Formats: sequence, C-alpha cells, structure tokens
Amino acid sequence: MNYKPAQLDGQLLARLQQFESDLRKQTASNIVLIAYQTTGEDADNGAAAGGK
Repeated sequence: MNYKPAQLDGQLLARLQQFESDLRKQTASNIVLIAYQTTGEDADNGAAAGGK
C-alpha cells in the first residue's frame, strides 16, 4: 500500500493535536502522531480493511 499525509479539516486536526497532547501528559514522553491515508486504489479498500 502507498500512503500520503491525510487531509484533515481544522476540527479533526485540532482533535488529533489534543489527543497527542493528552498522550504526552499521560506518558511524560514526547509523542508525535502522524495521520496518513492510502492513495489511489488502496484508498477504496481501506474501509473494508479496517482503515489499515
């Protein structure tokens, strides 16, 4: 599968950043979350495969 950075709207990006911040606080680790999405034909099969 091929992946590209996910195109997230402002609200989803804020939620991802908040989750990232929460994980940093809970683990005392510098955690970075990265959102990717499948490209091309792989994108059509992502939902059926659980988004992986």
